Amino acid sequence: MKKMLSYPLKKGNPTWPGNPTIDWTPHTSIAGGDVANTGTIHLFNHYGTHIDGPLHFCPNGTPLCDFSIDHFIFGKPLVIDLPKNAGEKIEPSDLAAYAGIMQNADLVLFRTGFQAMRSENPSEYEENGPAVSSACAEYLQDHFPDLRAIALDFVSLASYRDSIDGDRAHQYMLGMHHEHCIFIIEDVNMKELPCGFLNKVYAVPLYIEQIDSSPVTMWAEL
Repeated sequence: MKKMLSYPLKKGNPTWPGNPTIDWTPHTSIAGGDVANTGTIHLFNHYGTHIDGPLHFCPNGTPLCDFSIDHFIFGKPLVIDLPKNAGEKIEPSDLAAYAGIMQNADLVLFRTGFQAMRSENPSEYEENGPAVSSACAEYLQDHFPDLRAIALDFVSLASYRDSIDGDRAHQYMLGMHHEHCIFIIEDVNMKELPCGFLNKVYAVPLYIEQIDSSPVTMWAEL
């Protein structure tokens, strides 16, 4: 069984406050007398379910298109339930009980339950979501060398209410102070996933030259 983890991209979905979103401009139209329907997509690269790559926060980071497709296919994905409320952070102490099992994972999907706010209270989802602390980002880099990505059921690794610590967390995760990058997949729909290891997860970005991050089509094999 396959489960889609990406939210459909549509105008009006919640996002980091102040960021552009998505728009569609028709180019040709059958209704207007043209032979085909075509159009231009105006898409911000951090909108919807998307993956942050090293170039997002590291000046000399590697663009997404320079990674092989294998980097975005995860054979040992692990779902962990870590309930968090608005503004609360995932800290190293939250992961202590899972440290052993996480050593076997190449992707950890942190499910806080906050994704319910995406539809119930979009402004809260945007402005006061949970976050991964910079201390936790450093802990992940230092203790899990085989971890290639984390996924989050909230809008960003950082909380809008504490962007300073959020910037540091991004820098640690994306390799500014380490030899490897842990990709960050944000705004992920984990509602119907079972807890524990999944068979496989794919998070396929747009391959655009020199891009730092990209929306992804993300799905799980259960």
